[in-house]
Amino acid sequence: MKRLLALMSWMQRFTRLAIALGVVMAAAHYASAAEVSDNLALGKPYKLHPLPTYKHCTDADDRIQLTDGRTTTSYFWTQQGTVGWQRVGYATVTVDLGRIEPIGGAAITTAAGCAGVTWPLAIHVLTSDDGHTFRDAGELVALNHKQQGPWPSEYAIRKISTNELRARGRYVQFVLIPKPGAPFLFTDEVEIYRGPEELLKRPASGPVVAADEVYRNGRISRSLQLRFRSDAEAIAQKIRAAEGLPPTQTQQLLNHLNEATAQYSVPQEAAKDTFRAVLPIGEEHARCFAVQAELWQALGRPTLVASVPCAWDPIELTSLPPETTSGEIEVHTMQNEYRAAAMNLYDSSAAPRQIHCHFEGLPGGPTPAYVTLHQVQWTDTGQGQPVAAALPEATRTDSGWQLTVQPGLVRQAWMTFHVEGLEAGGYAGQFVMTPENGPTLRVPVRLRVWPLTFPSQTTLLVGGWSYTNGSGSYGMTPQNREAFLRHLQEHFVNAPWATSSVMRSVKFDPQDPAQIQLDTQTFDAWIAEWPNAKRYMVFLSVGDYSGTSRSSLVGAQVGTPEFEHRVGVWISAWIRHLRSKGITPDRLGLLIHDEPHEGSDVRALLAWARAIRRAEPEVLVWEDPTYRNPVAAPAALFEASDVLCPNRPMWLAHGEAFGRFYRYQQAAGRELQFYSCSGPAKLLDPYSYYRLQAWHAWHIGATGSFFWAFGDNSGASSWNEYLAKSGPYTPLFLDATTVVAGKQMEAIRESVEDFEYLVMLRKAVDRAKQQGRNDEDVKKADLLLTDGVKTLLAVEGASQMRWHEPKDRKTADRLRVEIIETLTKLR
Repeated sequence: MKRLLALMSWMQRFTRLAIALGVVMAAAHYASAAEVSDNLALGKPYKLHPLPTYKHCTDADDRIQLTDGRTTTSYFWTQQGTVGWQRVGYATVTVDLGRIEPIGGAAITTAAGCAGVTWPLAIHVLTSDDGHTFRDAGELVALNHKQQGPWPSEYAIRKISTNELRARGRYVQFVLIPKPGAPFLFTDEVEIYRGPEELLKRPASGPVVAADEVYRNGRISRSLQLRFRSDAEAIAQKIRAAEGLPPTQTQQLLNHLNEATAQYSVPQEAAKDTFRAVLPIGEEHARCFAVQAELWQALGRPTLVASVPCAWDPIELTSLPPETTSGEIEVHTMQNEYRAAAMNLYDSSAAPRQIHCHFEGLPGGPTPAYVTLHQVQWTDTGQGQPVAAALPEATRTDSGWQLTVQPGLVRQAWMTFHVEGLEAGGYAGQFVMTPENGPTLRVPVRLRVWPLTFPSQTTLLVGGWSYTNGSGSYGMTPQNREAFLRHLQEHFVNAPWATSSVMRSVKFDPQDPAQIQLDTQTFDAWIAEWPNAKRYMVFLSVGDYSGTSRSSLVGAQVGTPEFEHRVGVWISAWIRHLRSKGITPDRLGLLIHDEPHEGSDVRALLAWARAIRRAEPEVLVWEDPTYRNPVAAPAALFEASDVLCPNRPMWLAHGEAFGRFYRYQQAAGRELQFYSCSGPAKLLDPYSYYRLQAWHAWHIGATGSFFWAFGDNSGASSWNEYLAKSGPYTPLFLDATTVVAGKQMEAIRESVEDFEYLVMLRKAVDRAKQQGRNDEDVKKADLLLTDGVKTLLAVEGASQMRWHEPKDRKTADRLRVEIIETLTKLR
């Protein structure tokens, strides 16, 4: 699957590298100095839930290896003695000691530190007398850190142990909880240490819990504790580093911070299903940021001050506000397109307050219909790095919008301009912010509406494995389905995806194999919801990254004449149906085997492609190969494909030879497109990862831009990523009932518009040359289309995909303004 690509490829790469370089010899095997020697678990049976899923260490002996007394000294997750899980919320190991025993300690051996493998968030030890009612005896990670300190910074094998348990039981259950979004869990041994006999005389103690309850509450509470501690430490560092403060004032601020953090407890709302990890999270967290507001005041900053950033830059959670309100909001737009601007507000008052906002001097009054104002929300991520990416709309009234600002926490106002019907020209005004108490702030606004109209139908093919057919997939639900569809279509998605179910429900006449009956109901309902799609994409699910999954068609096996005949009858029947709806065969793209790579068995892919092409050669076979060295891949795979969609981060990482191979395929007549499937999405740069993909597509002559995956919230609300199993990968904010815009999805929309600018400029240049023009404007336009784009992509940091890596994110808009100026001259 798409979301496994980066993780799996990096895992395999680091595995080989580590073995080659002998990393395992340098990996320290940590153990507690206070271990108890009598291991009650040795040789005892146990049960695993769920069953292990990581293929490089899963074997039949997983059922005995965790209590055999052996631990690995080699590269951990490639050894058969290791048990591993991939993409699970949590895993349990339940040991049967045979009788009720006194339990004084426990240990579990694991490893992490490279190849995308992270240390576990928590490991709870539960005990039970009867195997049904379990009690929480303690949490190994926190107990072990008291003895051994924090996790190693590099690859290591570590025994996570404690001798501080005071429990009893016949059954001991280890509940292994990965960090939110972390895809792997590994262990090669569990140990249970005998405690004093007097523990048998005590009644069972500790709260009664179930593993799923421990998982949910443990992951959320542990994540919140880390969030609170991290922010408090960051604010303390800012206080200590502040220049010009007298020592007494520095100490006073630190004292206030200590008071705010002394009694931290997880907020009660965290236990509710409706919990959202929106900062500040609880009163104690808010008090931490109130101390940051005190710091701002102590440094002489205004009580309320604003600045205008690049809209795509990340916001720092702990930072100093500017000394005065500065900057201006500048927007260049055609009619009918969407363009964003932003403004940051810093408040150091004593309590949260409302800010009334409106425009002055712009056409349309204080709340122009062509502007949508969003109150950007801070949300924590599963990786513990908060981002300001969620874009819920601010409350709107006839006279303005209401923003809520929190002392010491930067609040961003995000503006989406969508100009329709406004006369071309330049407009100057102000964005006015009036707090409940205090002076009004004014920021200049310059709006330039160019005498051009953006087309309603765009050229670049855009999709994201949306799978909106039937009841939907991933984070799409019956309750948010309509909003999800509308949001995608408003963001120029024109190459929707469906699962194989839309085309695989068929019946052949047993007496006449040339007669087929299609069940078209699901397919027809799907395409009816995408009337403006340029292409309809279907994943046939013959194979995926992990291997071949389905190779037959209604019982006909691959490689037989019957199979080839049936596939031909099947695809021809579908093409007749599509033609009846006015859809030509070249608007259907079929992904047969997802992400074929080194070691993939592509025979089924080739058989399907061959049969489809012989029967209906206009249908597009669309493939997304992930071979690190495509030159060594089966040539037949590429020859069987009409569209090749390489992974863009791989293209950037593997150098010129990788790109040269695909440009050769393009020269041989195959259409090129790009896709990306990295994650977690909220930590990816809206600018370099999302927006620049379309510019890169133009640079290599690609026709499409795809992202895994618009609906993939990894089983958790986007507002509470603490419960995500991996990723998440959706560029917007989804929960069971709502869809809210996100900066990453807004960047995709602007990237489509950027690409269309280039399409329009290309047409304008061709038209001018046909008219005999070869003046400076035409020459400049030619350079913008080639050297301009090349220069943009070569800017330092442009290929760095993580959001918090510094770079110039204004280059694309500077080039875009040059293009729109040149387009105007070439009219």
